[in-house]
Amino acid sequence: MLHEISIGKEQFDIVYHEQNTYPNRGTKQDPDDSVNLRQAQEYAKYYVQRERGYPTLPPRLTPEWIPYTLGAVFGLEFEGFERQFGPYAQQYHSALHPDVPPIVEMPDETAPVGGIVYRADVFLALEFDAYLEDPAAMSPIDAVAGITDAYDLYEALSAELEARLPPDTEPITEVSALDLQYQRRANDGRVEEPVVGERSHTSTGPPDAQLQMTPPQATLESELTTEIIQGLLCHHLQCQVRDAYLRLGLEPPEAFRVLGQGFAEQTMHYQHADLYPPYHLTDAEIEGYRAPGIDHGELASGGFAGPGQPGPLLWRIVRALFGR
Repeated sequence: MLHEISIGKEQFDIVYHEQNTYPNRGTKQDPDDSVNLRQAQEYAKYYVQRERGYPTLPPRLTPEWIPYTLGAVFGLEFEGFERQFGPYAQQYHSALHPDVPPIVEMPDETAPVGGIVYRADVFLALEFDAYLEDPAAMSPIDAVAGITDAYDLYEALSAELEARLPPDTEPITEVSALDLQYQRRANDGRVEEPVVGERSHTSTGPPDAQLQMTPPQATLESELTTEIIQGLLCHHLQCQVRDAYLRLGLEPPEAFRVLGQGFAEQTMHYQHADLYPPYHLTDAEIEGYRAPGIDHGELASGGFAGPGQPGPLLWRIVRALFGR
């Protein structure tokens, strides 16, 4: 199959795409057709970015760049995580615990048909331009080759980020306010995606990552500690790295072949396109992919929750999420 794709030098986007395998009109394409066409376009952007240094993919969709945000989140001490991600953690916690007020509330005028996503942008002190100048040198992927233990992976990525920053530099400069996106049915039958709230921030330039966690289905009688949410956020970003490769039509490196929800849009493709197995389901059986290191039974029962548990932050994350 041959794709002829051109990318504009001004807007760094696809301006021409010709092929003779799939219908050109979206109304005649099935979900697999549209996924295959999108993969070709996104891989073309990725290739141009790697070979020519143009910002054809934003940082938050660049598979070798997202791991730095994962390392930054993991490396935060408890107070730092609370300061940067406290509102986001509260929003997630509010879906688990009825006594925790949400930061952004769902509107009452209509019931969602699904697809609720909590979004917040993350900005790093690391400059994306350094990656565009030398993608191979700035990629952390070789440094984590073969690592399959989640804790070891997160620790290695945190060290890779620290090594690339000036001494005594905070890795995260800002986390935006959060918004809530959901799906609802319009009067004409179309599915709309309204947004509640605003991802306001003061940083310039595009975000280095965007959190897109979905609210959990269970509720807890006891409180879920913020540091456990920190671990869940790390896993979410690990899944985003996986999705960043899969959306290009590439198999992710072994370190990121894990099950769970990453990008919201990619999760929709996993649900509706036969081309993909259900990578978003933590109990799926996909050869070469592993479940997250989280005991969901203990999480649902609140077995890891509650104040006063002994041990420093990282040890508590290790015990709660990775069973070590």
